[in-house]
Amino acid sequence: MLRVLIANRGEIAVRIARTVRELGWIPITVYEEEDKTSPHVKAGRQAVKIDSYTNPHSIIDAALKTEADIIHPGYGFLSENPSFAKMVLDHGIAWAGPSPQVMALLADKQRIREIAEKLGVPVLPWCSSRQVNLRSCVEEIGYPVIVKAVNAGGGRGQRIVHNPDELEEALEMASREAGGGEVIVEKYINNARHIEVQILGDHYGDVIHLYERECSIQRRRQKIIEEAPSPLVEKMKIRETVTGYALRIAQATSYDNAGTIEFIYDPSSKTTYILESNTRLQVEHPVTELVTGIDIVKQQLLIAVDKPLLIRQYEVTLRGWAIEARIYAEDPLNYFTPTDGVVRDYKLPRDNPWIRIDHALARGLRVNPKYDTLLAKVIAWGMDRAEALRRLELALASTYIAGVRTNIEALRELIRDAVFRRAEYTTQHLEKTYRELKKRIQDRLRTLASIASRIGARTRTRRLLQPRVEAWLSYGWLAARTTTHPVY
Repeated sequence: MLRVLIANRGEIAVRIARTVRELGWIPITVYEEEDKTSPHVKAGRQAVKIDSYTNPHSIIDAALKTEADIIHPGYGFLSENPSFAKMVLDHGIAWAGPSPQVMALLADKQRIREIAEKLGVPVLPWCSSRQVNLRSCVEEIGYPVIVKAVNAGGGRGQRIVHNPDELEEALEMASREAGGGEVIVEKYINNARHIEVQILGDHYGDVIHLYERECSIQRRRQKIIEEAPSPLVEKMKIRETVTGYALRIAQATSYDNAGTIEFIYDPSSKTTYILESNTRLQVEHPVTELVTGIDIVKQQLLIAVDKPLLIRQYEVTLRGWAIEARIYAEDPLNYFTPTDGVVRDYKLPRDNPWIRIDHALARGLRVNPKYDTLLAKVIAWGMDRAEALRRLELALASTYIAGVRTNIEALRELIRDAVFRRAEYTTQHLEKTYRELKKRIQDRLRTLASIASRIGARTRTRRLLQPRVEAWLSYGWLAARTTTHPVY
């Protein structure tokens, strides 16, 4: 019976532990001292205290102490650190991710662009601080441009520059935010669409794709709503093109676990350009699992112990549509600034054949902005996009979290938005419509405050009308039913 140490926390640790148990293996969780009461700790058969989720030596020590056979890094923290992956393998422990060599290669934004160019995959005009004077290069590319740290991901180390006056500061901030180092500059596409292709490869040279996802609803260049398949890819009939590009890159780099190849679609030129690769499990992987029926975490673990990929490309089919909404502890009335607090009460829809909930919530949970403030993911499946949207809307209507501000109401408003319903949104949609979104949320809260006052919730109403609305910003208790729930 294999033992899997999950080098992560929160909802992803709980989700990985579920698959480990389904395989008949033993999940082992880890925790920092200040995170010892987090619900993910109990997801393992054994839990080990570590110095830090980002301390590779502490995690290796925990794996050796518990005789772990495999380390699964989840996402974030050390998941894309090739040095850590090498340490794991050097200690005789299997690594549930790509090889350190592949990770190092694809994490480098310059190298992946060079590889793409050789393979005939479209690349936006770009230049690197390794090669040229960036200031003169930018003049050739033309504004706007985006400055990116070479080895950063997840929206970190990125700055959009609209004119020469902004360039110097953007170069410094991008490098500093990502821990120093080199940067690249590339043409910035307004009103772009963000498409990514899920890939799986084994240690024997077999690589397949699990089709695409669309992740264009973002704030601060980080995703909050994702869907599979992509409505853009469906409409423009570019699935074969996009997945073909992804497979070319995966095969050329001998990709050997789960990962994604990400693209930007330019509606003005109708061209799909390579963006980057993520050499890890993605937050949004559940939408792909729901439409393909393939457990990506299971495949990661089997590949890690040298099992061949038994799924052939022709066996991977799309069935229906799935949409994911990420619930964060953040304030949508203050442009999604991260928040903290204690979860006093919560209600989530029950899992059923068309609703999946990935979370690590518990009453009394202290939300610490030191960590990623993702609290839960609500994923809905339907035979088509319209049905998936209706189910997601109903699921979010019956969701509430009291004690900490969340973005639940923003998610509800976003999926009701006419542009989103028509699947005409872009990566700038939230930025462009934020004022309108904020007003709709405020109007809704005032309406609910009025209703609450009429049913005798005057204390809650006063709290609602104040700027600090921790317990009320997610008001599913009132939207979903006519009786009140206690909010402390």
